[in-house]
Amino acid sequence: MDMESMQAGFATQDQAESVIKKLASLRGDRFRLERTRAALSDTRTEFAEESGLAASTQAPLEFTFSANVPGDAAEQARAVIAEAGGRMLEP
Repeated sequence: MDMESMQAGFATQDQAESVIKKLASLRGDRFRLERTRAALSDTRTEFAEESGLAASTQAPLEFTFSANVPGDAAEQARAVIAEAGGRMLEP
């Protein structure tokens, strides 16, 4: 089974933990959750610039989440992340 690595940022730990529970049902594995406020400040600015939004309008990404999900479930995993308030990051 081909696995796809994903990384996302979340404003709260609750958002990230809810995604972990949902992605586990999609047979995801290697879940990792970290609090990395300072490390994400540059990524947050890049995301805002790429999306055409001012950095100040973005919620701070205080938690990063990474996981591997089956390739055939990748789009569903991205939707779960977005619905929980997460933002996809480059792995």
